[in-house]
Amino acid sequence: MARRLKHLDEPDVPSNSFTYFVREAIRRIWSSKRASFVAVSMMTISLLILGIFLLVAENLDRAVEQWQGKTRVNLYFEPEATGEEIAAVDAFLADSAELSRRTLVSPEQALVRFRTYFASVSDLVQQLDDNPFPASFEIDVDPKFVATAAFDTQMATLRKLQGVEQVQFDWDWLARLKRLVHVINLIGLIAGGILAVAAAFTIANVIRLTMMLYREEIDIMRLVGATERIIRGPFLVEGFVQGTIGGVAAVVLLFAGFVAAREALEPSRSLLWGFLFTTFLPWQKIAALIGCGTLAGWFGSWLSVRERNEE
Repeated sequence: MARRLKHLDEPDVPSNSFTYFVREAIRRIWSSKRASFVAVSMMTISLLILGIFLLVAENLDRAVEQWQGKTRVNLYFEPEATGEEIAAVDAFLADSAELSRRTLVSPEQALVRFRTYFASVSDLVQQLDDNPFPASFEIDVDPKFVATAAFDTQMATLRKLQGVEQVQFDWDWLARLKRLVHVINLIGLIAGGILAVAAAFTIANVIRLTMMLYREEIDIMRLVGATERIIRGPFLVEGFVQGTIGGVAAVVLLFAGFVAAREALEPSRSLLWGFLFTTFLPWQKIAALIGCGTLAGWFGSWLSVRERNEE
């Protein structure tokens, strides 16, 4: 008899609390599906923007890694450089063991490269009467030699040779590209972070509205002796689920856009393809995006439950 009275006095606590939390969270998300859709959309948009910045930075960083260690000097001739002047420069490079690995790029070859890499604007070059591209040498240099005084002496001598207009180094633009990658990452984190916080507060407002809709049910649960953990659990899981859905949706949309861009741009006709659409995000960054959505959703639900508990 005493055992039966004790059973009647205790609240009806589910045997598996987590299953109960998930079931109730999904039921409440569905009952307020319009508001939940707004919250999930906000989370998706914020993480999608962050993902775009991460994707661009990832591909630019991969391009830098591929060029790392390939130390190249580009020597450009003046447009009116004669064959004798080009031959003199070639002989100078051949006499130097450090600069002998060279490739002569004729004006015609330079024009073909431009049309291949920048197919969308290649018609502009065809409207010109003359080929605007000069002949050039691509010189592969040992990175160890670059750090020596002899390299500076050789470059100074090259610049003084007849017919030479400009001498450029590949690592100059690589350094600029590295700085650009850092800036893109920073902008993405700031923009995505601000939008993720806004999405978290949107989820908080949605869950606050859901708690108001279920106020009578919550009061009844308290009257029958349900613990605060049982009452608040579904609302915490609700934000958790909304944030996770937003993160997954952002990754799916990002991947769909990535595939569409690869299909729209032909690799052989666009330099942009080679830089920005080489590879998708690694699994670590994909998991981080989804994790950010999950964390932001949980934070929003925690804010709502905490404010409601303090009232």
